[in-house]
Amino acid sequence: EDRANRVSQYIQNIKTKISHDFHEFVNKPELKEHAESFVEDRQIELEPLAVKIQAQLQDIEEQLKPMTESVKENVNPLIASLQQKMESILQMLEEHANPMANFWVN
Repeated sequence: EDRANRVSQYIQNIKTKISHDFHEFVNKPELKEHAESFVEDRQIELEPLAVKIQAQLQDIEEQLKPMTESVKENVNPLIASLQQKMESILQMLEEHANPMANFWVN
């Protein structure tokens, strides 16, 4: 039992030391400065790339705009025509269903 307590205490001491060392390392001013510097450097490097990508996306959008307008112009009448045909079919079914309903009721 005494040996188990010593092992348990030893493990607890190791945990405490690791935790202390980690906090000491993370809170070092040099580390914070290094991290901030790293982030700033990456921002400076990536900013021109972001601007270039944004410009390319705008170009693509402008190139696609006429195509999407053309698709809308062609598809909208087609949808309207299909809707009209469906309404005609439904009306025809309704007209045929009413006499049948009257037949079965009588």
